[in-house]
Amino acid sequence: MLAFLKPYRLLVALKMVSTSLNAGNDIILVYFLNILVNAALSENFAGVQYAIIILFCSVLFGVGVNYLDTYSSGKFSAYVARDMKRTYSGAIDRLPLSYLETKHSADFSSRMSNSINAMEHFFNYELIAIFFHSFRITISIAVMFFINWQLTLFCIILLPIVALLTNKISQPLHQYSAKMQQSLAQTNKSTQDMISGIHLVKSYQLATLLFRKFKRRVHKMLAEALFMEKRKASIGSLSVFVQTAPFILFFMVGGYLVIQKQLALGGLVAFAMLLNYLLQGLGSLPKLIANLKVVEAIADDLLATIDVGLERVGGIKPAITTTVSAVQFEDVTFSYDGQTNILHSIHFQLAPLKKIALVGSSGSGKSTIFKLITAFYEHYSGNIKLFGHPLNEWDITYAREQIAVVSQDTFLYAGTIFHNLICGTAGVTLEAVVEAARSANIHDYIVSLPNGYDTIVGERGINLSGGQKQRIAIARAIIKNAPLILLDEATSALDTESEMLVQEALHRIMKDKTVLVIAHRLSTIKDADEVLVLERGIIVERGTHEQLLGREGAYKRLYEQQLFSHQTVTAIGDKGA
Repeated sequence: MLAFLKPYRLLVALKMVSTSLNAGNDIILVYFLNILVNAALSENFAGVQYAIIILFCSVLFGVGVNYLDTYSSGKFSAYVARDMKRTYSGAIDRLPLSYLETKHSADFSSRMSNSINAMEHFFNYELIAIFFHSFRITISIAVMFFINWQLTLFCIILLPIVALLTNKISQPLHQYSAKMQQSLAQTNKSTQDMISGIHLVKSYQLATLLFRKFKRRVHKMLAEALFMEKRKASIGSLSVFVQTAPFILFFMVGGYLVIQKQLALGGLVAFAMLLNYLLQGLGSLPKLIANLKVVEAIADDLLATIDVGLERVGGIKPAITTTVSAVQFEDVTFSYDGQTNILHSIHFQLAPLKKIALVGSSGSGKSTIFKLITAFYEHYSGNIKLFGHPLNEWDITYAREQIAVVSQDTFLYAGTIFHNLICGTAGVTLEAVVEAARSANIHDYIVSLPNGYDTIVGERGINLSGGQKQRIAIARAIIKNAPLILLDEATSALDTESEMLVQEALHRIMKDKTVLVIAHRLSTIKDADEVLVLERGIIVERGTHEQLLGREGAYKRLYEQQLFSHQTVTAIGDKGA
């Protein structure tokens, strides 16, 4: 955690100095209060006047120092929180897909908000408070020894016992805080799932079931929170004991020493204030240490994500030419878990400006090939080349700039249509966006909306139909103008009119491009230069559409199955009509 403070060490140093001056100023107030009381008792009016002036100046000095103290900590803690959020969000962007797919999105949002806010509060208030109280306790004890060492020994006799008890009670807080953070993340998951899938929840009457699940998680979180508070209450009770027991000893022994003329009354007053500082510190430090344990657990959970092996950075940025194959798989075998192979010795070559189609049943490995080309996974055997160079030597970001992906599950941000179309592409003019939208057959629909290209699409594009989202994704790929297109042709769920518009847009985007397409409807890939048929991660057939239909193989079976299904659906529709 302290590494995040390093860039702001001057502000931290200012905080440390102002905190030290604050603590020292408190002691000066006590010392001159001692002089004021003794001078008043001895009717030394010059001494009284001198003490009053010093006390007044000390108060003014304290006002200025306190301003610096509060401002410096507030400033560097805000900067640290910003840097943490930047680092964390940057780490999420560079996390391997293999890690992200094992986590729920609510895990990350919980850490981004709750965890970082807790750490910001700790840096702003509690971190320096530990130093402040420790420093003031040290000075107070030194001055107390100076005033009367016997009385001081009586007052601090409980310190070792208190320290042992505090450590014993606060030790489990780290462990239980980590559990509570996990429970909080699980609760956030339930809420996010319900909101994200609200249509499914309402359609299938899942509200009662999900609410019951939510209540269980909230109950678990409550139990862990109550346990934490019980521990903190124990520490708070210990703090009360720490604050009262020395005062009892003080009044017993201090009163005796004043009677015996071994301690002046001014010294007794000063001693009482110093003892109050001491007890404030001893009462606060256990709670601060307990909170430190809690923040340690939060930091472990937060920084564990940052410490995950990130995607590699750096690499070559070769020039893109049309003289070499855009994609080349050479005996590639891949497994997600290191045990079951999803792809077995895949070998194919995608020539420039050619179109290859991948077909096969669900789970045959088509989407996995896309993930390997986009470098989402790099633990494979064999070799994958992109434009003639091994993919594992490329700069990953640069490699992905050369690829436009149109997925069957189109993701849209909850912003405007315009920003979803440019999707981070720099220097895109409105004219270029409009031209791309025209090519994707979506412009006419956009301009028919009241706000046109400034229309908010809603979370994940909820205000648009499937065909409209697909055409926006196609326009987005046109704007990117990458030399290689990976097309997951998802038109099977669209109505006839939407499918026709999408297919027309797809033909435009594939013109003068190198294309690798996952085909869901085999009738749409008749013009592919080559068709690869996959079964259980193995290429079992390859050839053109006509060549494969002329064989009694897997492709012909798939084609006939789709043809039969289409004819059956059409017949049922005609009968119903």
